[in-house]
Amino acid sequence: MIVHYWLLSFSLLLLWFPRPWLRFGGRVFRLPSRPPVDKNLRDSSDVSLRLADELPNLRNWIDLLRGAAGSIAVFGIRIGAERIPGCFERMRGAPKGTADIIFVIQCAIFVIALLIQTTRNFQERVTLVAPIFFIFGLNFGIIGPLATVFACIAVWVVNLLLPSSGVFLLVFAGLEVVFAKFLSFGVNAYTRTLIMAAALTILPVLLSAMFNRRLVKLNKKARVCVSKSRG
Repeated sequence: MIVHYWLLSFSLLLLWFPRPWLRFGGRVFRLPSRPPVDKNLRDSSDVSLRLADELPNLRNWIDLLRGAAGSIAVFGIRIGAERIPGCFERMRGAPKGTADIIFVIQCAIFVIALLIQTTRNFQERVTLVAPIFFIFGLNFGIIGPLATVFACIAVWVVNLLLPSSGVFLLVFAGLEVVFAKFLSFGVNAYTRTLIMAAALTILPVLLSAMFNRRLVKLNKKARVCVSKSRG
């Protein structure tokens, strides 16, 4: 097994970088703010996702891009008939168990990345957040860009029927398996790869059930509103 340490370091930096750290420093540009009336239309108990609220969030797109780049660096990518390996490369003539070892290491890297992106600690209390766009990015390297794009489009189409981010992730897990099976044309469509993709997607939901805490959509605006209401 060949390990490209420079590429591994790059992928770990992208995948294990906590999202809250993206708030440090000045703002490069300011996105147009929504009218004040729109912010008060949603009930405080409404935890469903709205595409119109998620798209203008720059950190969501950063999550998607770094998740995609990091997963491709770890898992590799196939272009046409040629597969470009990631930071782990199996040598010719290596034992069959080498591929299994590489797969386990890749799974461990992704699991740790999701744990970092899902758990937040605010005011001495652990909060669980659904890293939707980060998970979208991870699937670009795991199941391929084509299947990921179709799965993302499909889950947002049915999103109006989904009551929470947890249900959103469960539905997306099913859609990514279906599209990876039928649209990847054999690219990364192995059974264990599909199981890993689905397991990573529902990992935040499992954490929510284990700790009996609801997955929340936590952002700066929501925290400001809560603090004002408490004051």
